[in-house]
Amino acid sequence: MPVEENTTTKTIVDQIALNIRKYNLVNKRYNLDYHHFISSRSKGIKKENGLSNWLKTSEASKSIFRFLSNFNMNARASKLVEITTFHLNIQRILRNIDVDRLGCFDMSVSQLSIPCGTSTVANELKTLFNYCASPGKFSNSGGFVIGSKVAHCIFPHICPMIDAHHIGISLNRIHAHDYFPPGNVWADYLGYSPNGKLNPSTQGAGRNSWKDDQFLCSIGFYARVYQQWQEHNGNLGIDAFLKLDMADHCPCIPRIIEKALW
Repeated sequence: MPVEENTTTKTIVDQIALNIRKYNLVNKRYNLDYHHFISSRSKGIKKENGLSNWLKTSEASKSIFRFLSNFNMNARASKLVEITTFHLNIQRILRNIDVDRLGCFDMSVSQLSIPCGTSTVANELKTLFNYCASPGKFSNSGGFVIGSKVAHCIFPHICPMIDAHHIGISLNRIHAHDYFPPGNVWADYLGYSPNGKLNPSTQGAGRNSWKDDQFLCSIGFYARVYQQWQEHNGNLGIDAFLKLDMADHCPCIPRIIEKALW
């Protein structure tokens, strides 16, 4: 269930282990599908000697396509484009995004404002999200849900998966005075001041307000949750945080926090 109205970061941190256990009890299929994808991704990257090389392969596109289908992105109002188009559009990501450089970004210690080649991490992720969310690229309708999920497949260690019925509602319910990145200043974290309400509702007309800045701010908020967990637990390090869900093969900050917000 999404968190309650006006939930604080401290509440999320205090309940994170409990909420992960609850998620794992009722979402075993999603855990298995996620583990299969992450395993396939890791093996592919190792075999092809790098993320960008793996993304060039048809196996990568098939793996991402299968993952999205398993996570309900080829059902109801959402329909994925056919696999040939899907594969071509994965290739086009490589033309516009420095995938391998961005793949080295560590959200646990760095702000999105840091340089990434001739750009910044924030601008690279913004370009990626807008591309993935465009209608006809990966789903016929496009939108923030498919945009965030494809971005997560490319960079699971950075990008949250935002959906309209769980994570989006929880983010909207975070107390307005607590929805900040590490350091509490969005202009410092992003390198600029974001536009619009930072955590709008994903229900009704509010879903139209979920754009690139809102996506980047969700990353900043996840980084804040991670940072506060570390402070609350004596700065044990990233490995200790990942062990919160080691039994279900959850190798990244966004996926763990997603379970705490589900």
